[in-house]
Amino acid sequence: MKKEIIPILICILLLLYSIGITLLTDYVLNYKHYLGIALIGISTILYFKNKKIFVYVFGLTLILGIISLIDIYYWEIVFSIGPINFNPIFLALLITFLVLNKKQLNEMFPEKKLTEQDLTNKNVETEKLIESYQRKFQSKPESELKSIADENSGYVNEAKTAAKRILKTKNVL
Repeated sequence: MKKEIIPILICILLLLYSIGITLLTDYVLNYKHYLGIALIGISTILYFKNKKIFVYVFGLTLILGIISLIDIYYWEIVFSIGPINFNPIFLALLITFLVLNKKQLNEMFPEKKLTEQDLTNKNVETEKLIESYQRKFQSKPESELKSIADENSGYVNEAKTAAKRILKTKNVL
């Protein structure tokens, strides 16, 4: 058994327990429970049929549960921040789901890597900015250029580089 199934199993166990309580007592399930049962059922089927869609549907199910639009437990546990109710059971399940499905989530939502073209464009933009600062700083005295070029100055790196280049051309650095 894979560890990724743990959050959905917990949901199924909570649903079965809630259904058992309603069968053995006079407690009645409401529409939130029926929506929860339907979404957990769909998520369970998707877990075995299509893991990629499962991640989306189960994630959405947990988010709907966090904001208390659905429920899976017979006893409603919520805390409120203003008019919005939050369900800590679903919050814990979402955190568990994200931790246990980290590998699959990283595959589905990879970090955007800079291409060579993007990197070249970024370097060209940086160089243009440095040249712009060089034109602005050309008339500044050496003492002010030295303070700009200082690592602890509040200037951006491009401005520091421009000041250093000007100082080098004046044979000060």
